[in-house]
Amino acid sequence: MKGPYWDYIKIFSVIYWQSQGFCAKRLKDLGVTCGQFMYILCICDNPGVSQEKVAELTCIDKSTVAKAVQQLLKGGFITRQVSCEDRRVNELYPTEKATSIYPEIVQIVNDFHEEQLRGLTDIERDLFMRLLQKIFEHVKPKP
Repeated sequence: MKGPYWDYIKIFSVIYWQSQGFCAKRLKDLGVTCGQFMYILCICDNPGVSQEKVAELTCIDKSTVAKAVQQLLKGGFITRQVSCEDRRVNELYPTEKATSIYPEIVQIVNDFHEEQLRGLTDIERDLFMRLLQKIFEHVKPKP
């Protein structure tokens, strides 16, 4: 196949799979999967966040977030408490286990970012990120 559509899909697909492989190798020693690390980051950055807000912040559907939350609860990475303000809302908090690996997860993400953008000037990096953000705004799920 040829053409700009194919190039676009191929490029994003390769970037996605490379990111998964890069992160999986490094996260394994922390006891975290590629499917879990961004939830840990989100909950550590927003202690007391609701499951619904996690879905919104990560742009992941609620059922997928619910499954990930169950895995993180089971793995001892987060706890869940009923909100004092609204008994129907569960607040998610990182455990010591999550907060202790948080800096390492951030470093892994930063290392991947640096590896992928190596060779670009600061201006090219800025432009690239702004263009990606612009595309993201068009394609992200609407709440």
